Amino acid sequence: MKRVFVAFLVILSVILHANTAPVVSNITAQQRSDDSFMVDVYYDVYDADGDAMTITMQVSDDDGATWNLSCNLTDGDIGSGKYSGNGKHIIWNVGAEHPNIQGDDFRFKIIANDVNYGTVTDIDGNVYQTLVIGNQEWMTENLKVTHYRNGDAIPTNYTNSQWGNISTGAYCVYNDDPSNAETYGNLYNWYAVDDPRGLAPEGWHVPTDEEIMELEMELGMSYSAAHGTGWRGTNEGSKLAGRADLWTNGALENDPEFDTSGFSFLPGGYRSYYFGAFSRMSLYGYFWSSIEIYSDGAWYRSLSYFYANVYRFSYPKRFGFSVRCVRD
Repeated sequence: MKRVFVAFLVILSVILHANTAPVVSNITAQQRSDDSFMVDVYYDVYDADGDAMTITMQVSDDDGATWNLSCNLTDGDIGSGKYSGNGKHIIWNVGAEHPNIQGDDFRFKIIANDVNYGTVTDIDGNVYQTLVIGNQEWMTENLKVTHYRNGDAIPTNYTNSQWGNISTGAYCVYNDDPSNAETYGNLYNWYAVDDPRGLAPEGWHVPTDEEIMELEMELGMSYSAAHGTGWRGTNEGSKLAGRADLWTNGALENDPEFDTSGFSFLPGGYRSYYFGAFSRMSLYGYFWSSIEIYSDGAWYRSLSYFYANVYRFSYPKRFGFSVRCVRD
């Protein structure tokens, strides 16, 4: 493959809501000279409102006549949750994506869009902010609904001794303190997640294990890491977390990419099925997937103040965890 790329191109972003659109400038692209067939793309981006942005890249191999050359094998400053700065860097593995390509007519566009927040309302009238990350739209808040989608009340107010013996849907509020529900949402056992009456708002659902992996990989986690168990990835947990004021100080919030995805997951703790005890608020956050792994266990994710990555494992269905929803 020839050494092909030197490109300089400026493109203004599309404005997605009524504020100042981000501006991209000083784009340069150069293929490496070490036979790795990697291309380094640099750019500056500025948003006067300080908003998070979604960065995408387009490539032309015919001097700008068309812009349909795929560029999916990328890493670095691309995707959701990016902020203003100079010298932003995207690495494109063009050799792996297009092993036989060559030429001298390559051009690059970098497009910055203001993050497009939406809303969804549950059956109780609670309104949640939503955010598109990659090809998925997620709630950026934990669920706090108290009724199934058909209007039936979700049972609650169980004592500590009762909670651990429930094998039907139920929810609780951490320490039975209503103010915790307002900030952190409710804690649901997995039986509520799986109830056919529906826990999520109409048109939404509790994510599968694979859908959470897709989110993690969109934020930079490798395929092999995403499909592993235990603590996986690099700093995707920091990207997923939000509200530094609620987390105990540690590696999670001290990572420079803390709260850059907009997902804003919180340290809401859990309710154990062992004696119904509440534990780990401000230290850990947990959320369910909709996929069981054995008769009494289901996949979940956890973030910890002590780690920048994401924990994947299974827990007994009688635990009380937070719930996030994704659009159908």
